[in-house]
Amino acid sequence: MRKLRIVALVLGVLPFSAALAQPAPAPDLRGIWEGTVGTLPVHACFVSGEAGAFGAYYYNSQLRLIGLEAVEGMTGAFREAASGDENETTRPTASWRIERAAGGEVTARWTQGNRTLPVRLHRVPGNPDEESPCSDLAFHRPRLAGVTTISTRATIDGVAYTKLSLGHGERFGASVTTFQLDGDSAAVRRVNATLGAPLSNDPPEWLDCIRGTLMSGPYQGEYQASMEPAMLSRRWLSVKDSNGGSCGGAHPFEGSRYLTFDMTTGEEVNLHDWFTPAAVKVERIEGSSDVLRSLEPAFRTFLLARWHGDGECHEVVRTTDYWNIGLTRAGFVFSPDLPHVAQACVEEFTADFDRIRPWLKPEGAAAVAALRAERR
Repeated sequence: MRKLRIVALVLGVLPFSAALAQPAPAPDLRGIWEGTVGTLPVHACFVSGEAGAFGAYYYNSQLRLIGLEAVEGMTGAFREAASGDENETTRPTASWRIERAAGGEVTARWTQGNRTLPVRLHRVPGNPDEESPCSDLAFHRPRLAGVTTISTRATIDGVAYTKLSLGHGERFGASVTTFQLDGDSAAVRRVNATLGAPLSNDPPEWLDCIRGTLMSGPYQGEYQASMEPAMLSRRWLSVKDSNGGSCGGAHPFEGSRYLTFDMTTGEEVNLHDWFTPAAVKVERIEGSSDVLRSLEPAFRTFLLARWHGDGECHEVVRTTDYWNIGLTRAGFVFSPDLPHVAQACVEEFTADFDRIRPWLKPEGAAAVAALRAERR
């Protein structure tokens, strides 16, 4: 036995026991794949990099994403990631074990409890510039089949409009609602184009969020957005635009703002321009068309005179320069533009028209007077 070991060392051949100890090379899985699990057609993706390996797949019949987490210490082994399904705790976790990956083909075994199915995949083209195949639009495009826009009728201020919501059969972690005005004037078409963007862009904005988290892990993002009419008069449309979610950044986000449209032109207007220089400071950035509008300290003090915030929020809100302004039947609504880490401090402050009157320019006061006259 000793002679055999010496001969092996001389010839540069490792003993059998040492050869067994060598880790198997990681299979070349990175990319987008199509094929079957058992007899069921699937799409799959795999990512490998400094952060480790992961993947995801979906059955073409369901189009719901299932994440694949690499099993530590086992090359080519993946465990299905938790999906949040309430039935998860009642069934064993499924897993994949890659058997061969070469020549654009993959064979593997899918196992759940005592059940095992063969997996056969072939590589399909993707975007070579995409950092993660699992966030590649080419991987997700088939999941958009059958995604619909659900229409329902609603009214505000006695005016009917159409509410739109995203319908996807719970295959995405996304909730999107907006609306469309009745009519076909140039102004209405312009407004409706803005309102319809969250559902009509290709790819849609919400899908960018869903894909974003798949840059670094096997979980799709979560996204919520809504555009709702806050007021509709003969001249003005006020819209509350809210969104939030987790799209792959360091922190989840949440926020809202008001948009105001002039219904004679369909153009969005900036309510800051209705206020005097004593209330709003306007700064033009040199060499740019951008304009910064901030609330003057004296005006902030006026707005917050009746507010008694506690703790850190008290200082953050009172010292914030940049605010959003909205228009409602009750008055102007002000909300501070705060960073993500201070989102919990965001509040809305309503100042009625009589109280705010001294801070308005003549054109702002005239717009308010005309709005109030509609209800007389």
